[in-house]
Amino acid sequence: MTRLLLFFIPLILLTSCLISETSGPSKSSCGDGDQNNPNCSSDEKYDDGDEGHDDDGEKQRTAPGPDRDKSNSFTWEYLGLTHAPVNFTELMSETSRCGDYLPIQPYFNHFIVSHTEGPKKWYLATCSNDPLKVFMPATVIVHKMGGINFDRQSHEDSADTSASFYDGNEVIYDTQVWGQASENVTIFFMHLALLNSIYSALNNSEKHFIVIEAGTHIGYIKNHESYEMEHQVIDFGVEDKEFDAGLTTSESWWNHRVNPLDYFSDDIQNSLRASYQTIYTELVAQGTHPFTDLEDSRANLNSDGEIWGTWFKADSEGGLSYAPAWSVIHLTKTQDLSLETYWKTLEKNPGLSGILLESKRAPLVGKGLYSGPPSGKNKIFIEPNQTSIGVAKVTPYYSHPSDTNKTTLYWKYSVDAKSAGTLDDTLTIETFTNEKDARDSGFSENAVAFQRQPN
Repeated sequence: MTRLLLFFIPLILLTSCLISETSGPSKSSCGDGDQNNPNCSSDEKYDDGDEGHDDDGEKQRTAPGPDRDKSNSFTWEYLGLTHAPVNFTELMSETSRCGDYLPIQPYFNHFIVSHTEGPKKWYLATCSNDPLKVFMPATVIVHKMGGINFDRQSHEDSADTSASFYDGNEVIYDTQVWGQASENVTIFFMHLALLNSIYSALNNSEKHFIVIEAGTHIGYIKNHESYEMEHQVIDFGVEDKEFDAGLTTSESWWNHRVNPLDYFSDDIQNSLRASYQTIYTELVAQGTHPFTDLEDSRANLNSDGEIWGTWFKADSEGGLSYAPAWSVIHLTKTQDLSLETYWKTLEKNPGLSGILLESKRAPLVGKGLYSGPPSGKNKIFIEPNQTSIGVAKVTPYYSHPSDTNKTTLYWKYSVDAKSAGTLDDTLTIETFTNEKDARDSGFSENAVAFQRQPN
Protein backbone atom coordinates (compact mmCIF):
# COMPACT_ATOMS: atom_id res chain seq x y z
CA MET A 1 0.00 0.00 0.00
CA THR A 2 2.86 2.39 0.83
CA ARG A 3 4.39 1.93 -2.60
CA LEU A 4 1.11 2.50 -4.34
CA LEU A 5 0.76 5.79 -2.53
CA LEU A 6 4.18 6.79 -3.83
CA PHE A 7 2.90 6.99 -7.34
CA PHE A 8 -0.52 8.43 -6.85
CA ILE A 9 -0.32 11.06 -4.18
CA PRO A 10 1.10 14.55 -4.72
CA LEU A 11 4.81 15.04 -4.49
CA ILE A 12 4.39 17.01 -1.30
CA LEU A 13 3.71 13.74 0.52
CA LEU A 14 6.72 11.87 -0.82
CA THR A 15 8.63 12.27 2.42
CA SER A 16 6.39 9.69 4.00
CA CYS A 17 6.77 7.17 1.19
CA LEU A 18 9.44 4.80 0.01
CA ILE A 19 11.11 7.50 -2.01
CA SER A 20 12.11 10.32 0.26
CA GLU A 21 14.34 13.34 0.62
CA THR A 22 15.28 12.48 4.17
CA SER A 23 18.82 11.84 5.29
CA GLY A 24 18.12 8.14 5.13
CA PRO A 25 15.45 5.50 5.62
CA SER A 26 14.88 3.13 8.46
CA LYS A 27 16.72 -0.15 8.44
CA SER A 28 13.58 -2.11 7.68
CA SER A 29 13.06 -3.19 4.05
CA CYS A 30 9.77 -2.57 2.34
CA GLY A 31 7.63 -3.62 -0.54
CA ASP A 32 7.49 -6.76 -2.64
CA GLY A 33 10.15 -8.55 -0.69
CA ASP A 34 8.41 -11.88 -0.41
CA GLN A 35 7.38 -12.20 -4.01
CA ASN A 36 10.66 -10.70 -5.21
CA ASN A 37 13.08 -12.90 -3.32
CA PRO A 38 14.36 -15.06 -5.99
CA ASN A 39 28.21 9.19 -9.84
CA CYS A 40 27.88 10.91 -13.39
CA SER A 41 26.33 9.32 -16.37
CA SER A 42 27.43 6.66 -18.78
CA ASP A 43 26.26 6.98 -22.34
CA GLU A 44 25.08 3.67 -23.72
CA LYS A 45 22.79 3.18 -26.69
CA TYR A 46 21.35 0.28 -28.60
CA ASP A 47 22.71 -0.80 -31.89
CA ASP A 48 20.50 -3.71 -32.84
CA GLY A 49 22.97 -5.87 -34.61
CA ASP A 50 23.67 -9.58 -34.35
CA GLU A 51 23.74 -9.34 -30.57
CA GLY A 52 20.24 -8.02 -30.25
CA HIS A 53 21.62 -5.73 -27.55
CA ASP A 54 24.76 -3.81 -28.36
CA ASP A 55 25.92 -0.76 -26.47
CA ASP A 56 27.99 2.15 -27.67
CA GLY A 57 30.16 1.87 -24.62
CA GLU A 58 30.46 3.69 -21.36
CA LYS A 59 32.03 7.00 -20.57
CA GLN A 60 34.01 7.25 -17.39
CA ARG A 61 32.05 8.94 -14.64
CA THR A 62 33.09 11.31 -11.93
CA ALA A 63 31.95 11.29 -8.34
CA PRO A 64 28.54 12.73 -7.46
CA GLY A 65 28.31 16.44 -8.08
CA PRO A 66 28.86 19.35 -5.75
CA ASP A 67 25.17 19.58 -4.86
CA ARG A 68 25.58 16.92 -2.15
CA ASP A 69 24.87 18.34 1.29
CA LYS A 70 25.51 17.14 4.81
CA SER A 71 22.05 15.62 5.17
CA ASN A 72 22.96 13.29 2.34
CA SER A 73 25.03 10.92 4.51
CA PHE A 74 24.35 7.20 4.74
CA THR A 75 22.39 6.90 7.96
CA TRP A 76 21.54 3.25 7.47
CA GLU A 77 23.63 0.13 7.67
CA TYR A 78 24.61 -1.30 4.29
CA LEU A 79 23.42 -4.90 4.27
CA GLY A 80 24.23 -5.83 0.69
CA LEU A 81 21.57 -6.39 -1.94
CA THR A 82 18.58 -7.74 -0.05
CA HIS A 83 16.03 -7.77 -2.89
CA ALA A 84 16.19 -9.16 -6.41
CA PRO A 85 16.03 -6.66 -9.30
CA VAL A 86 13.30 -8.79 -10.89
CA ASN A 87 11.29 -11.82 -9.94
CA PHE A 88 13.76 -14.44 -11.22
CA THR A 89 11.17 -17.20 -11.34
CA GLU A 90 9.00 -15.03 -13.55
CA LEU A 91 11.94 -13.90 -15.69
CA MET A 92 13.00 -17.46 -16.48
CA SER A 93 9.55 -18.97 -16.92
CA GLU A 94 8.53 -20.58 -20.21
CA THR A 95 6.23 -17.66 -21.04
CA SER A 96 9.11 -15.20 -20.58
CA ARG A 97 11.83 -17.01 -22.51
CA CYS A 98 13.19 -15.57 -25.78
CA GLY A 99 14.51 -18.51 -27.73
CA ASP A 100 18.28 -18.17 -28.20
CA TYR A 101 18.50 -14.92 -26.22
CA LEU A 102 19.09 -15.93 -22.60
CA PRO A 103 16.92 -14.38 -19.86
CA ILE A 104 20.11 -13.55 -17.96
CA GLN A 105 23.56 -13.16 -19.44
CA PRO A 106 26.34 -13.48 -16.89
CA TYR A 107 28.82 -10.93 -15.61
CA PHE A 108 31.70 -12.88 -17.13
CA ASN A 109 30.90 -12.52 -20.83
CA HIS A 110 33.20 -11.78 -23.76
CA PHE A 111 30.76 -12.49 -26.55
CA ILE A 112 29.42 -8.98 -27.24
CA VAL A 113 31.16 -7.16 -30.06
CA SER A 114 30.35 -3.68 -28.76
CA HIS A 115 31.63 -4.63 -25.32
CA THR A 116 34.64 -6.62 -26.45
CA GLU A 117 36.43 -5.68 -23.24
CA GLY A 118 33.63 -7.37 -21.28
CA PRO A 119 30.43 -5.56 -20.19
CA LYS A 120 30.73 -6.77 -16.60
CA LYS A 121 27.03 -6.56 -15.90
CA TRP A 122 23.92 -8.66 -16.34
CA TYR A 123 21.58 -8.44 -19.31
CA LEU A 124 18.06 -9.30 -18.18
CA ALA A 125 15.66 -10.13 -21.01
CA THR A 126 12.05 -11.18 -21.45
CA CYS A 127 9.66 -11.92 -24.30
CA SER A 128 6.60 -12.04 -22.07
CA ASN A 129 3.50 -10.10 -23.03
CA ASP A 130 2.92 -9.39 -19.35
CA PRO A 131 4.69 -6.50 -17.57
CA LEU A 132 7.88 -7.54 -15.78
CA LYS A 133 8.56 -5.21 -12.87
CA VAL A 134 12.01 -4.02 -11.82
CA PHE A 135 12.88 -3.33 -8.18
CA MET A 136 15.68 -1.53 -6.37
CA PRO A 137 17.78 -4.28 -4.74
CA ALA A 138 19.14 -2.15 -1.89
CA THR A 139 18.43 1.15 -0.21
CA VAL A 140 20.19 3.82 -2.28
CA ILE A 141 20.72 7.55 -2.67
CA VAL A 142 19.99 8.84 -6.18
CA HIS A 143 21.55 12.23 -6.89
CA LYS A 144 20.05 14.90 -9.11
CA MET A 145 23.42 15.25 -10.82
CA GLY A 146 24.02 12.06 -12.79
CA GLY A 147 21.55 9.88 -10.90
CA ILE A 148 19.00 9.57 -13.72
CA ASN A 149 19.97 9.91 -17.38
CA PHE A 150 18.19 9.41 -20.68
CA ASP A 151 19.85 7.39 -23.41
CA ARG A 152 17.64 8.11 -26.39
CA GLN A 153 15.22 10.99 -26.56
CA SER A 154 15.36 13.70 -23.95
CA HIS A 155 12.38 13.55 -21.66
CA GLU A 156 12.08 17.32 -21.58
CA ASP A 157 13.48 18.61 -24.86
CA SER A 158 12.52 16.13 -27.55
CA ALA A 159 9.33 16.43 -29.53
CA ASP A 160 9.43 12.63 -29.85
CA THR A 161 9.33 12.04 -26.10
CA SER A 162 10.25 8.72 -24.58
CA ALA A 163 7.57 9.11 -21.90
CA SER A 164 4.47 6.98 -22.26
CA PHE A 165 2.00 4.91 -20.24
CA TYR A 166 2.70 1.25 -19.56
CA ASP A 167 0.92 -1.08 -17.14
CA GLY A 168 -1.12 1.87 -15.91
CA ASN A 169 1.97 3.95 -15.01
CA GLU A 170 3.72 6.75 -16.85
CA VAL A 171 7.24 5.60 -17.71
CA ILE A 172 10.31 7.06 -19.38
CA TYR A 173 11.95 4.62 -21.77
CA ASP A 174 15.68 3.97 -22.14
CA THR A 175 16.67 5.41 -18.80
CA GLN A 176 19.78 4.95 -16.66
CA VAL A 177 19.53 4.96 -12.87
CA TRP A 178 22.62 5.20 -10.64
CA GLY A 179 22.07 4.69 -6.93
CA GLN A 180 24.66 4.69 -4.14
CA ALA A 181 24.05 1.91 -1.65
CA SER A 182 27.10 2.86 0.42
CA GLU A 183 30.19 5.04 0.14
CA ASN A 184 31.75 2.39 -2.11
CA VAL A 185 28.91 0.42 -3.72
CA THR A 186 26.81 1.76 -6.61
CA ILE A 187 23.89 -0.04 -8.25
CA PHE A 188 22.94 0.82 -11.80
CA PHE A 189 20.27 0.07 -14.39
CA MET A 190 20.42 0.91 -18.10
CA HIS A 191 17.70 0.92 -20.75
CA LEU A 192 15.11 0.80 -17.98
CA ALA A 193 11.49 1.89 -18.46
CA LEU A 194 11.57 4.11 -15.37
CA LEU A 195 8.48 5.18 -13.46
CA ASN A 196 8.06 8.88 -14.18
CA SER A 197 7.03 9.44 -10.56
CA ILE A 198 10.58 8.62 -9.48
CA TYR A 199 12.09 11.04 -11.96
CA SER A 200 9.63 13.73 -10.87
CA ALA A 201 10.50 13.17 -7.22
CA LEU A 202 14.19 13.65 -7.97
CA ASN A 203 13.61 16.58 -10.30
CA ASN A 204 11.55 18.37 -7.65
CA SER A 205 13.81 17.55 -4.73
CA GLU A 206 15.08 20.64 -2.93
CA LYS A 207 17.86 18.56 -1.39
CA HIS A 208 19.12 17.44 -4.85
CA PHE A 209 18.75 13.77 -4.04
CA ILE A 210 16.19 11.18 -3.07
CA VAL A 211 16.42 7.94 -1.11
CA ILE A 212 14.86 4.83 -2.62
CA GLU A 213 14.38 1.97 -0.21
CA ALA A 214 15.19 -1.66 -0.97
CA GLY A 215 12.35 -3.50 -2.70
CA THR A 216 10.79 -0.39 -4.27
CA HIS A 217 9.20 -0.88 -7.68
CA ILE A 218 11.12 1.50 -9.98
CA GLY A 219 10.13 0.46 -13.49
CA TYR A 220 9.90 -2.33 -16.05
CA ILE A 221 11.88 -4.40 -18.52
CA LYS A 222 10.33 -2.70 -21.52
CA ASN A 223 11.99 -1.03 -24.51
CA HIS A 224 10.72 1.78 -26.68
CA GLU A 225 8.74 0.63 -29.73
CA SER A 226 11.24 2.35 -32.01
CA TYR A 227 13.80 -0.32 -31.12
CA GLU A 228 11.81 -2.90 -33.10
CA MET A 229 13.25 -5.68 -30.97
CA GLU A 230 11.60 -9.06 -30.42
CA HIS A 231 12.84 -9.16 -26.84
CA GLN A 232 12.82 -6.60 -24.04
CA VAL A 233 16.12 -6.15 -22.23
CA ILE A 234 17.78 -4.04 -19.54
CA ASP A 235 21.27 -3.86 -18.04
CA PHE A 236 21.87 -4.35 -14.33
CA GLY A 237 25.19 -4.06 -12.54
CA VAL A 238 27.19 -3.21 -9.44
CA GLU A 239 30.33 -1.10 -9.01
CA ASP A 240 32.51 -1.26 -5.92
CA LYS A 241 35.25 1.35 -5.48
CA GLU A 242 37.08 -0.97 -3.08
CA PHE A 243 37.48 -3.56 -5.86
CA ASP A 244 40.32 -3.10 -8.36
CA ALA A 245 40.56 -5.52 -11.28
CA GLY A 246 44.06 -4.29 -12.13
CA LEU A 247 43.15 -3.68 -15.77
CA THR A 248 44.28 -0.07 -15.99
CA THR A 249 46.03 2.56 -13.92
CA SER A 250 43.34 5.09 -14.83
CA GLU A 251 40.19 5.52 -12.76
CA SER A 252 37.54 3.63 -14.70
CA TRP A 253 34.29 1.71 -14.29
CA TRP A 254 36.13 -1.13 -15.98
CA ASN A 255 38.23 -1.65 -12.86
CA HIS A 256 35.36 -1.47 -10.39
CA ARG A 257 32.58 -3.58 -11.87
CA VAL A 258 31.83 -6.71 -9.83
CA ASN A 259 29.66 -9.77 -10.24
CA PRO A 260 26.23 -8.76 -8.87
CA LEU A 261 25.64 -12.29 -7.61
CA ASP A 262 28.35 -11.87 -4.97
CA TYR A 263 26.57 -8.86 -3.46
CA PHE A 264 23.14 -10.41 -2.94
CA SER A 265 21.96 -12.02 0.26
CA ASP A 266 22.12 -15.82 0.49
CA ASP A 267 18.35 -16.09 -0.01
CA ILE A 268 18.48 -14.11 -3.27
CA GLN A 269 21.49 -16.07 -4.53
CA ASN A 270 19.79 -19.37 -3.82
CA SER A 271 16.60 -18.21 -5.50
CA LEU A 272 18.52 -17.19 -8.62
CA ARG A 273 20.42 -20.48 -8.77
CA ALA A 274 17.19 -22.43 -8.47
CA SER A 275 15.48 -20.40 -11.19
CA TYR A 276 18.47 -20.69 -13.51
CA GLN A 277 19.03 -24.43 -13.07
CA THR A 278 16.47 -25.56 -15.67
CA ILE A 279 17.91 -23.15 -18.23
CA TYR A 280 21.46 -24.22 -17.46
CA THR A 281 20.52 -27.88 -17.91
CA GLU A 282 19.16 -27.00 -21.36
CA LEU A 283 22.38 -25.16 -22.20
CA VAL A 284 24.42 -28.20 -21.21
CA ALA A 285 22.34 -30.33 -23.57
CA GLN A 286 22.82 -27.83 -26.41
CA GLY A 287 26.57 -27.61 -25.87
CA THR A 288 27.10 -24.42 -27.89
CA HIS A 289 27.13 -21.59 -25.33
CA PRO A 290 30.60 -20.30 -24.30
CA PHE A 291 29.61 -18.01 -21.39
CA THR A 292 26.93 -19.34 -19.05
CA ASP A 293 28.39 -19.42 -15.53
CA LEU A 294 26.58 -16.90 -13.31
CA GLU A 295 29.05 -17.53 -10.47
CA ASP A 296 32.19 -16.74 -12.49
CA SER A 297 33.46 -13.50 -10.96
CA ARG A 298 36.76 -13.21 -12.81
CA ALA A 299 37.42 -9.63 -13.85
CA ASN A 300 40.85 -9.85 -15.47
CA LEU A 301 41.82 -12.46 -18.06
CA ASN A 302 45.05 -10.82 -19.18
CA SER A 303 47.97 -13.26 -19.24
CA ASP A 304 51.47 -11.90 -18.61
CA GLY A 305 53.50 -11.92 -21.82
CA GLU A 306 50.80 -13.83 -23.74
CA ILE A 307 48.22 -12.91 -26.35
CA TRP A 308 45.24 -13.84 -24.15
CA GLY A 309 43.04 -11.10 -22.72
CA THR A 310 42.02 -7.58 -23.73
CA TRP A 311 43.98 -5.32 -26.09
CA PHE A 312 43.34 -1.72 -27.21
CA LYS A 313 44.55 -0.42 -30.56
CA ALA A 314 47.40 1.96 -29.88
CA ASP A 315 46.41 4.50 -32.55
CA SER A 316 42.78 4.95 -31.44
CA GLU A 317 41.09 6.50 -28.44
CA GLY A 318 37.81 5.89 -26.72
CA GLY A 319 37.93 2.10 -26.67
CA LEU A 320 35.79 2.05 -23.53
CA SER A 321 33.46 4.78 -24.79
CA TYR A 322 32.32 3.89 -28.28
CA ALA A 323 34.55 1.01 -29.49
CA PRO A 324 35.10 1.81 -33.21
CA ALA A 325 36.29 -0.95 -35.52
CA TRP A 326 39.16 -2.95 -34.03
CA SER A 327 39.71 -0.42 -31.24
CA VAL A 328 39.40 -3.37 -28.85
CA ILE A 329 40.09 -7.04 -29.35
CA HIS A 330 39.73 -9.78 -26.79
CA LEU A 331 40.97 -13.35 -26.85
CA THR A 332 39.47 -15.87 -24.42
CA LYS A 333 41.31 -19.17 -24.36
CA THR A 334 39.28 -22.37 -24.43
CA GLN A 335 40.16 -23.29 -20.85
CA ASP A 336 38.47 -20.08 -19.65
CA LEU A 337 35.13 -20.79 -21.36
CA SER A 338 32.10 -22.49 -19.82
CA LEU A 339 33.22 -25.92 -20.96
CA GLU A 340 30.17 -27.78 -19.64
CA THR A 341 27.87 -25.82 -21.96
CA TYR A 342 30.35 -25.60 -24.86
CA TRP A 343 31.25 -29.24 -25.42
CA LYS A 344 29.49 -29.65 -28.77
CA THR A 345 31.31 -26.71 -30.37
CA LEU A 346 34.62 -28.05 -29.08
CA GLU A 347 33.89 -31.48 -30.54
CA LYS A 348 33.22 -29.92 -33.95
CA ASN A 349 36.36 -27.80 -33.76
CA PRO A 350 39.23 -29.98 -32.54
CA GLY A 351 42.23 -27.95 -31.54
CA LEU A 352 40.21 -24.77 -30.95
CA SER A 353 42.40 -22.44 -28.90
CA GLY A 354 39.72 -19.94 -28.01
CA ILE A 355 37.36 -17.17 -29.10
CA LEU A 356 38.55 -13.90 -30.63
CA LEU A 357 36.31 -10.82 -30.52
CA GLU A 358 36.88 -7.71 -32.63
CA SER A 359 34.95 -4.53 -31.90
CA LYS A 360 33.06 -3.86 -35.12
CA ARG A 361 31.50 -0.42 -34.93
CA ALA A 362 32.13 2.15 -37.62
CA PRO A 363 34.00 4.21 -38.35
CA LEU A 364 37.50 2.82 -38.41
CA VAL A 365 39.94 4.94 -36.43
CA GLY A 366 43.56 4.61 -37.45
CA LYS A 367 44.89 1.52 -39.19
CA GLY A 368 42.71 -1.53 -39.94
CA LEU A 369 43.69 -5.13 -39.33
CA TYR A 370 42.51 -6.19 -42.78
CA SER A 371 40.35 -4.95 -45.64
CA GLY A 372 36.61 -4.87 -45.15
CA PRO A 373 34.74 -4.70 -41.84
CA PRO A 374 35.68 -6.70 -38.75
CA SER A 375 34.13 -10.14 -38.45
CA GLY A 376 33.26 -9.45 -34.83
CA LYS A 377 33.27 -12.99 -33.53
CA ASN A 378 35.97 -15.44 -34.56
CA LYS A 379 37.48 -18.78 -33.71
CA ILE A 380 41.23 -18.79 -33.25
CA PHE A 381 43.73 -21.63 -33.48
CA ILE A 382 47.18 -21.17 -31.92
CA GLU A 383 49.94 -23.70 -31.34
CA PRO A 384 50.06 -24.48 -27.59
CA ASN A 385 53.69 -23.37 -27.25
CA GLN A 386 53.19 -20.14 -29.25
CA THR A 387 51.11 -18.00 -26.92
CA SER A 388 53.57 -15.08 -27.19
CA ILE A 389 54.95 -15.23 -30.74
CA GLY A 390 53.61 -17.18 -33.69
CA VAL A 391 50.97 -17.51 -36.37
CA ALA A 392 47.28 -18.03 -35.64
CA LYS A 393 44.50 -19.26 -37.88
CA VAL A 394 41.41 -17.06 -37.55
CA THR A 395 38.00 -18.04 -38.93
CA PRO A 396 34.65 -16.21 -38.61
CA TYR A 397 32.69 -17.69 -35.74
CA TYR A 398 29.52 -18.49 -37.68
CA SER A 399 29.50 -20.55 -40.85
CA HIS A 400 25.82 -20.79 -41.86
CA PRO A 401 24.89 -19.88 -45.49
CA SER A 402 23.67 -16.37 -44.64
CA ASP A 403 27.10 -15.27 -43.42
CA THR A 404 28.75 -12.76 -45.72
CA ASN A 405 32.23 -13.09 -44.29
CA LYS A 406 33.70 -16.59 -44.46
CA THR A 407 37.30 -15.54 -45.00
CA THR A 408 40.01 -17.44 -43.13
CA LEU A 409 42.95 -15.21 -42.20
CA TYR A 410 46.31 -15.87 -40.63
CA TRP A 411 47.60 -13.60 -37.89
CA LYS A 412 51.28 -13.08 -37.38
CA TYR A 413 51.60 -11.85 -33.80
CA SER A 414 54.23 -10.95 -31.24
CA VAL A 415 53.78 -9.94 -27.59
CA ASP A 416 56.44 -7.72 -26.03
CA ALA A 417 56.40 -8.20 -22.27
CA LYS A 418 58.25 -5.19 -20.92
CA SER A 419 57.90 -6.15 -17.25
CA ALA A 420 56.54 -8.82 -14.94
CA GLY A 421 53.06 -7.30 -15.11
CA THR A 422 50.56 -7.10 -17.96
CA LEU A 423 49.82 -3.38 -18.02
CA ASP A 424 52.83 -2.40 -20.14
CA ASP A 425 52.65 -5.39 -22.52
CA THR A 426 52.28 -4.54 -26.21
CA LEU A 427 51.07 -6.66 -29.12
CA THR A 428 51.88 -6.46 -32.84
CA ILE A 429 49.56 -8.12 -35.38
CA GLU A 430 49.66 -8.38 -39.14
CA THR A 431 47.13 -10.36 -41.18
CA PHE A 432 47.76 -12.53 -44.23
CA THR A 433 45.53 -14.54 -46.54
CA ASN A 434 47.69 -17.68 -46.37
CA GLU A 435 49.74 -19.40 -43.70
CA LYS A 436 53.01 -19.53 -45.67
CA ASP A 437 53.23 -15.76 -46.10
CA ALA A 438 52.40 -15.27 -42.44
CA ARG A 439 55.25 -17.54 -41.39
CA ASP A 440 57.84 -16.40 -43.93
CA SER A 441 57.22 -12.64 -43.85
CA GLY A 442 58.38 -10.14 -41.28
CA PHE A 443 56.20 -7.36 -39.94
CA SER A 444 55.60 -4.60 -42.47
CA GLU A 445 54.01 -1.14 -42.39
CA ASN A 446 50.64 -2.97 -42.42
CA ALA A 447 51.20 -4.28 -38.90
CA VAL A 448 48.91 -2.91 -36.18
CA ALA A 449 50.06 -2.14 -32.63
CA PHE A 450 47.96 -2.89 -29.53
CA GLN A 451 48.43 -2.20 -25.83
CA ARG A 452 46.83 -3.39 -22.61
CA GLN A 453 45.46 -0.04 -21.42
CA PRO A 454 42.99 2.16 -23.30
CA ASN A 455 44.02 5.62 -24.44
